[in-house]
Amino acid sequence: MTLRRIGISVLLLTAGFSLWGQSFSRADSLMRECRFDEALRAYVAGRDDAGADRAQYALGLAEFCAEPHVIARKRFSRRDFFLYYPLEPKAWRNGTAGLAYVPSGSREAYFSAPDKAGSPSIFTSRDQDSLWTAPRMLSEAFVSTGSEVFPMLGKDGKTLYFASDGLAGMGGFDIFSSTWDAEAGRWGDPVNMGFPFNSPADDYLMADSADGEYTLFASGRDCPPDSVTVYVLTYEKSFTRRAVREASALKKLMELAPEADPTRIDNDAAVEGFTTGNATTQRYMKKMEESRALMDSISRHMMPGDTLLNVFRARLALVSAELREVEMSFLMNGAVEAAEDRVVAGAELGYTFAKGSLGPDFKPRFASSETVPSFRIAPVGRFAQDNTLPPGLVYQIMLFDSPVHASLEDIKGLSPVYERLGVNLRYTYLVGLFSSYNDALEYLNVVRVLGFPAARIVAWQDGRAVPARP
Repeated sequence: MTLRRIGISVLLLTAGFSLWGQSFSRADSLMRECRFDEALRAYVAGRDDAGADRAQYALGLAEFCAEPHVIARKRFSRRDFFLYYPLEPKAWRNGTAGLAYVPSGSREAYFSAPDKAGSPSIFTSRDQDSLWTAPRMLSEAFVSTGSEVFPMLGKDGKTLYFASDGLAGMGGFDIFSSTWDAEAGRWGDPVNMGFPFNSPADDYLMADSADGEYTLFASGRDCPPDSVTVYVLTYEKSFTRRAVREASALKKLMELAPEADPTRIDNDAAVEGFTTGNATTQRYMKKMEESRALMDSISRHMMPGDTLLNVFRARLALVSAELREVEMSFLMNGAVEAAEDRVVAGAELGYTFAKGSLGPDFKPRFASSETVPSFRIAPVGRFAQDNTLPPGLVYQIMLFDSPVHASLEDIKGLSPVYERLGVNLRYTYLVGLFSSYNDALEYLNVVRVLGFPAARIVAWQDGRAVPARP
């Protein structure tokens, strides 16, 4: 090939990569604008299957949009935004696996920690006086090759919220919920919370306030990379949902603009516990009371032509300015309580965010797992010499099926790999022998990351297939 032809080839290749990148950039931009059908076409044109899946998923979620009552929203740093949630005092703790929410006296904990593949997954453990049980994962429905973070129990104790960037979603982290199935004794499959809680940006940490009045979550939508917006919603057990197909209407819904309804706002949960002896805090509380009273007055004088309306609005503007001045004082000098340092923010919104502080480290003694599963990864995999399964209940991880015998290269260093010939005359390949569902679950992501994304857990009772359940 001549130098001229090589140069032309390089130019064509470079142009191809440029157009490819432009296609992705345009598709991502269309996603942010909620123009999902156009984004889908752009992803397909750019041969981005993952992007096309996100756009297709977003189109489906747009058919079931909730309309929550929004009380307030305020932007905070990603470093400590979670401390502004009105939750149990000092319940956020640093542990060996990272940040965890564990209120004092908790007998059960849910937290995110790296699984055996290194991916953050959801674990749970129970306090048994001197020892906590060995951490266990919930089920394979909660496991992805991405990250699952910020698990939080809801107000009812039967709902678990968490965020994932690996489960089916529309991009970045999405918030999911799961409901406890008391009859089955396990958590149900996670459900994407949909719009407007989720967006093409990162959305996470949904939690109900300690008093049960509010639900909060954080989002990176319309924020710089170092910040998130915390949204405060009126707690609702369930949401009425409807289709919102227009891009402009969907984008407006996701703005989650606070409602001008002071009857929905109660600051007690946010500011309870402030030391009233501090002069600055006393001034702050007094102005907060005045602000709430003025908002109540405004709501009662909304009739056209009411001459008092403008008077109340003007006074509220002055009070809000004074509140912002006090907030700046708190930010500059700190607001000291008897028990902890706290900072307040958002008084001009009618709802007050109060910053808490971290509690003592969460580093309990965990019981160790006594089982040693039959599973390993080596440079060269190994097929089981005897495909007969042992008696009793055993679990395996199913890899794939094939119309022909698999080779050592196909099993990618896994051992022992079992081969079964099905009634459809296809060969099914499974790895390992595990005595419990949880043992198999711990290694599921290891197998998926190795190159078997569709791997799943199966169970056998005396050699016969049975449902695999936690």
